[in-house]
Amino acid sequence: MSNREYAKTQIDILPDGAVERVIEFISFQRYSLGLFESDDDYLASIPGMSESIREGMETPLSECVDVSEVWSGV
Repeated sequence: MSNREYAKTQIDILPDGAVERVIEFISFQRYSLGLFESDDDYLASIPGMSESIREGMETPLSECVDVSEVWSGV
């Protein structure tokens, strides 16, 4: 059995949470190898990322945390 076949068989027995992490890892590998057309394509490949970005864009600035609270010295 090849590594590819092994990976395909093993993913079927993983719980959904682990499969999501595998998908994130695959997306990162594709990004690292330059297999995405753009950063937008990479971000869209991450489960839930598009929704998270949309939610952030719809959040009023008054409800946002100041960057200095997230990263000290900024």
